[in-house]
Amino acid sequence: MPKLTQTFVKSIAVASDGVQTFYMDDELIGFGLRVSATKKVFYLQMRVGRKVLKRKIGEYGPMTVDQARKHALLMKAQLIDGKDPYEERHKGASDATLEELLDEYKNEVSHRASSKKSIDAAKRRFGELAGKAFKTKPDGRSNEKIEVVDVTLPSWLKRPYREITQDEVLARFDLVSRMLPKRKRADGVLKPITRTTNHHFKYLQAAYNYAISKYRLSRAGFINPVSILKTARRWSRINRRSGFLDTTKQNFVKWWHACEALEAVVCDYILFTLITGSRSIETATLRWPDVDLKQGEMVFRDTKNGQDYTFPIAPLARKILERRHKEKINDFVFGYADSKNGHVVCPPQYHIKLVREACGQHWSMHDLRRTFTTALTRLNVHAFTISHLMKHSANNSMTLSYAPPTQEQLLEALTRLEEHLLEQVCPSASNDEAHQPMAEAA
Repeated sequence: MPKLTQTFVKSIAVASDGVQTFYMDDELIGFGLRVSATKKVFYLQMRVGRKVLKRKIGEYGPMTVDQARKHALLMKAQLIDGKDPYEERHKGASDATLEELLDEYKNEVSHRASSKKSIDAAKRRFGELAGKAFKTKPDGRSNEKIEVVDVTLPSWLKRPYREITQDEVLARFDLVSRMLPKRKRADGVLKPITRTTNHHFKYLQAAYNYAISKYRLSRAGFINPVSILKTARRWSRINRRSGFLDTTKQNFVKWWHACEALEAVVCDYILFTLITGSRSIETATLRWPDVDLKQGEMVFRDTKNGQDYTFPIAPLARKILERRHKEKINDFVFGYADSKNGHVVCPPQYHIKLVREACGQHWSMHDLRRTFTTALTRLNVHAFTISHLMKHSANNSMTLSYAPPTQEQLLEALTRLEEHLLEQVCPSASNDEAHQPMAEAA
């Protein structure tokens, strides 16, 4: 085979479709040219140990023969020294730490602000961790005595993320899923933080998948170490939460009056969330430019499914909005001077705790959405109307996407809900009195 020169390579005709022709240089062993129907590519082939490595150098045209020969000599020297530039290119930053990986995943992938906070919380979970945990799972089938022991876990954050093994993931997941929260539950029951553990390891799995895709780590034989949790069936089974406030019980009246005892803006925020069925963050971030009291409409922007929703303003909601507008302090409807975000803290845990103590009932902000749907169902409101008010994606129902409820239907449903709630709280009040502000209606 002749020496590969610029004249020789230029004279070679391209191959037929589906055919590749190889030419080896007779001077530099392993240096060759692959000719296909569309291009000519320089490559280097050599044996390293028991492996025969074949590495692409570059394409003829952008690269001359002399340049390719120099690259081949350099690559050959690197391979002899045990350094493979091809592997280095595709494995990414092999010495990057787990903390750097999680930060890269958080910053380079599009996330909502709440998701970024969750990733930060997950990152702390993979740092040094100490606390108490069940010695065995309390819901397991073992006859062992259930004990609570002190546990300490080392930090993974400064370790190269590619060094963390499947066995380590299994061991840490099993232990963390048996750990107890630092704050006691309101009902006093000891339960491990399995839901939170699932979420944190899901973020870890997603960060690894991101690195594997970005740096093509699978070419170097790297697999996601968190994937072992599915193979080993370790993911904790999480039951969907079902808590809600029963609006037909006396406890609901106590809850309502306990909310009215809070400072006005927080009370309005909680009750507005209930009567609109909104997510707490949607209520907290509602802005005045999206509220039109003259037209009787409000717009919830960029909801969980990425869509904007325009809803009518029912009577009680109007009273709350009018009162908030009189006390407006910034661009947020529920502006809060003591909050760094400018709006009521979401969720307002301190105030939720006060209401729990006052009414003797455990509840959360998301329970209000289930209360909203339960009450509307009792009022025989159509399921499609409820789904739309909940801002659920229309993709779940083709019929809903073709025939969404009208603004009149939405207003009727919201008004009936408000009347139902006020009848429970103020059964003796007239309709006009029921639509007064809560403090007055009480």
